[in-house]
Amino acid sequence: MTLAAPAGAAAGDAAPPTLAAGVRVRPEPFGYIAYVGDRDHFFAVDRAGARVLDAALLAAPIGPDDVPAAKVLARYGVLESREPSAFHHGVSLLGGFAAVPPVERPLVVNCFATVECPLRCRYCYADDLMRAGPDADVDLVAETAAAVPAMVAVLTGGEPLFRPRLTAALIDRLAGRAALVLDTSGVGDLDALLPALLANRVHVRVSLDCADAGANDRMRPLAGRHRALVPSSTAARETLRRAAAAGVATTVQTVVTATNDDPDALRRLRDELIDAGVRNWVLHVLVPAGKAADPRNASLRPAGTVRHTLADLVRDTTMAELPVNIRATATDSAANSALIIGGRGDLYVEGDHGGKVRIAGPGDPTDRVLAALARHLSPAGAAGRYLNGSIQAFGPGLVATALAAAGGQGDDRVQRGQQLAQ
Repeated sequence: MTLAAPAGAAAGDAAPPTLAAGVRVRPEPFGYIAYVGDRDHFFAVDRAGARVLDAALLAAPIGPDDVPAAKVLARYGVLESREPSAFHHGVSLLGGFAAVPPVERPLVVNCFATVECPLRCRYCYADDLMRAGPDADVDLVAETAAAVPAMVAVLTGGEPLFRPRLTAALIDRLAGRAALVLDTSGVGDLDALLPALLANRVHVRVSLDCADAGANDRMRPLAGRHRALVPSSTAARETLRRAAAAGVATTVQTVVTATNDDPDALRRLRDELIDAGVRNWVLHVLVPAGKAADPRNASLRPAGTVRHTLADLVRDTTMAELPVNIRATATDSAANSALIIGGRGDLYVEGDHGGKVRIAGPGDPTDRVLAALARHLSPAGAAGRYLNGSIQAFGPGLVATALAAAGGQGDDRVQRGQQLAQ
């Protein structure tokens, strides 16, 4: 793996490492958190890798001892490289980690662009924030978001594509403060948002739960007054196609429920996504929040073995060297880890019991918001949610423990297979 030299470096210079486009890094006690925007993926980087990231931030050269760590960071898209980056296949921990490390500050804050949604998903986690009334006030949402020190702001709702004017306004207000991701069912007007998405390097996450269109649409049906619109499965596929054609980075996100937790069903969806050119896939185990917290929807909850199923899916994908990055969030077991700003600018955390807990709102000074985050947000839960915590425990091959070995020689596939078999 050959690192890319920064512009202006003379031939023969010891080129400092350079962060890849769309990458954000943040220091943590264990080293750094790196967010790779094109993958919509977080990596925890240990202190060996932190020396390389320090050099990248200072535009300083690295010594020979740090070259292996630099190669790993380039391999996973954190650093610029002249060679193609590798698929991370579930890897989120780069370095000597015995477990997922807690993080000191939030990684992600979800921001309502609208409370309007043309779907009535059976498991909607935000249904309790989408009540009748005025639509989102993006100024209030942005005001609260500015006080939350998250690396990534997710534009959600509601359906952002259904209200493109509000969504574009929120993108404008959040741009530059954090990396931006847009969550969508695909139902709505993507074309109206393409200029804002491209100008601000917004990553688009499209929801698709099943390869079978009928099964997907039964879980994600159109609301009664919107039944004339294109069904969610068709809209999702079309949005993915149009976004990719426009050069927008995309991910498919899948909520794992009792309807699709079968290994064969997940493999069928994976293979369809790969054939369609999708290269990023995130799986969320159903969260008992919003509609899914209703006892009448208890039948939607997946089997108790679901995390083993996801770990096996990652292992099989790795061994077959299939071209897709997989992230599996610990949503079902990481309480007090999700931050949501509702349409009126109120900040909520998804609590252990009783649903969403309001912890702050617009007009609250930053120090009060930070104090509320310290009281209510779980550092271990947030890390587990976004660093593949749900599957890390099922195989050391999901952790790049040997930076020197991973940076260089040998048959990587055999090495990964040996690790995953342990």
